[in-house]
Amino acid sequence: MKRHADDVAVLGVAAAIFLAQQLAISYMPLDGAAGAARRLLFLVTTIALAGLALHFRRFLGAWLVAAGILLNVVPMTAHGGAMPIDYEILERSGAFPEVTEADIGRQTNHGKDLVLRRDDIRFFWLSDRYIVDLPLYGTNIYSLGDFVLFAGLGLIVLQAAFEALRPAPVPRPAADLPADHAGGSER
Repeated sequence: MKRHADDVAVLGVAAAIFLAQQLAISYMPLDGAAGAARRLLFLVTTIALAGLALHFRRFLGAWLVAAGILLNVVPMTAHGGAMPIDYEILERSGAFPEVTEADIGRQTNHGKDLVLRRDDIRFFWLSDRYIVDLPLYGTNIYSLGDFVLFAGLGLIVLQAAFEALRPAPVPRPAADLPADHAGGSER
């Protein structure tokens, strides 16, 4: 019962952190001290989410979730707390037509991304660079870390479903032993 309460508390903290990230992305300015605070808040809370994911380490997928988050932290740390994205990839995706070449070097209004030219991106292979068009969601650009994280979430769902559907173990009845038998060897 305590584990369940702890799990609910950790999920509540994770949800609060995620909400804080979304509010920071949506309402904090991009530039100046507030912009730096926005990037620092996002980076620190992202690292905290990786730690919280490991609370659920009994699920194999939790390890992948934490690894995916940390894979994203690498390029974010190298770029001041923002995830770098190549302008040419943004343009090719068609997902964000409001982002123009004039935005190179700036963080986008809609999220955590920093628009750069490919040559200016450190850890390019870990940056947002994979264009995916999903039914009902649309086109977006993901990183390798995002895919690892999504795989981890899927694995957690599968493992949790398997555990929920698995029949409870049946306790084995104790052997009928004589009352004077204390478990030792007989004479």
